[in-house]
Amino acid sequence: MAGNTQAHRWAAINPRLFLLIPWLAAAAPAWAAPAAVPRSAGSTERPAEHGRSRPLALEEAIDLAFAQNPDLAAAAARIGEAEARVAEAAASFYPQVTARAEYTYSDNPALAFSNIVAQRRFNFGMNINQPGWVSNFRPEIAGAWNLYRGGQDAALKRAAELGVEAAELERSALRNRLAAAVTAAYYAVLSAPRQAEVAHRSVETVARELDHTRAKVEEGMALKADVLSLEVRATEAYESELKARNAMELSRSALKTLLGAGEMPEFREIETPLPNPEGNFGKLLDLALNQRPETQAATHQVRIREQELEAAKGGHLPRVNAYAAYGQNSRSPADFSFNRDNGSIGISAEVDLFSGGAVSARIDAAERRVVEAQAVEQRTRLEIEDELRQAHSSLSEALQRLKVAEAGADSAEEALRLVGEQYRGGTATVTRYLEAETGRANAALRAILARYQIRVAEAQLRKALGDWR
Repeated sequence: MAGNTQAHRWAAINPRLFLLIPWLAAAAPAWAAPAAVPRSAGSTERPAEHGRSRPLALEEAIDLAFAQNPDLAAAAARIGEAEARVAEAAASFYPQVTARAEYTYSDNPALAFSNIVAQRRFNFGMNINQPGWVSNFRPEIAGAWNLYRGGQDAALKRAAELGVEAAELERSALRNRLAAAVTAAYYAVLSAPRQAEVAHRSVETVARELDHTRAKVEEGMALKADVLSLEVRATEAYESELKARNAMELSRSALKTLLGAGEMPEFREIETPLPNPEGNFGKLLDLALNQRPETQAATHQVRIREQELEAAKGGHLPRVNAYAAYGQNSRSPADFSFNRDNGSIGISAEVDLFSGGAVSARIDAAERRVVEAQAVEQRTRLEIEDELRQAHSSLSEALQRLKVAEAGADSAEEALRLVGEQYRGGTATVTRYLEAETGRANAALRAILARYQIRVAEAQLRKALGDWR
């Protein structure tokens, strides 16, 4: 008997429960959707670090920065966030299924009478106008499905998908900027010891001449003023050496920050031929505009704003929704019975006839955002052209400056040698010697900086072209 009773109950449930099956079936892919969201963009896993057993070349340092820089990790998280917004926008295409339970206790004739009927307790001997206090317990599963909303959901989903692409392009732009910054810091680290070496060489040179001049003063062949002048120059040279050594530490600290490294690796320089920049600027500009992620990201922002405008315009169109519910009514949870179950299904349509101008205001704001995005896109193109022109000009200037600087360094070295011989022979003054020594030190520094500035200018040109995207 118990088996037959249970069978009869299920027979009574099934026809009404079937009302929710389409909602549950349609919602099933949405429940599984989060598992399909790509995890690679937002993953915090980092590639294996380079071995620290040997000094790193420039390209290895750039790869290390790509793997460890926290800004890139943050950019990857923003991509994951954008992907989550796509999943959120896609959820509007699935039905919403809700489970709820409600208990009421009322003597309102309309509400009390409807509860009595739903509980299957009505009889014609009841006083409808005076039903008394009636309690009602209703557990329920309800589903709602947005069938049409003026195209707003589709437009917002397309905008979210474009947002993922824009976030990926922003990460590419960050990679491009990071590689250029690492290159500049890398060559600053390599050039700093050479600058310190030049400063130390000046200290030693002046120190030798100071000892020589002091000996000549004791012999009565030189003036005390010459010693004082050399001591002043020695102090200046030592101060320059201190600044150069401090610059070594600062440059290494800056590069360590860019690399995101816990321990500062050592670096090695690989000699490469001097660059030969493309002379056709128009060709370079076309390449930069097509290759730079900033231009593509700006274009995506325009398309995002256009989709948002389409969504805003959908506010004037009607909305169509389907709904279904299945539950049961009883006087209390203890009185629960499937014999009192019931269900409903329906469809509704609505349109805003007047909303105080809110929809029109949203459309107007969306149109202004489209215009703003178009202006930003145009400004981005102009900025890239200006950046490319400056980088191209700076590289050409750096190449020419290197030739002049190296020739000047050779001349200054020879001039110091000759003036030194004349000073020790008594035919040149100490002032002339100090001028020659200072000129040699400055010329040597200019030659060192000129060679490294070529590499930095080359990196800026590659950045302007978007080579490291």
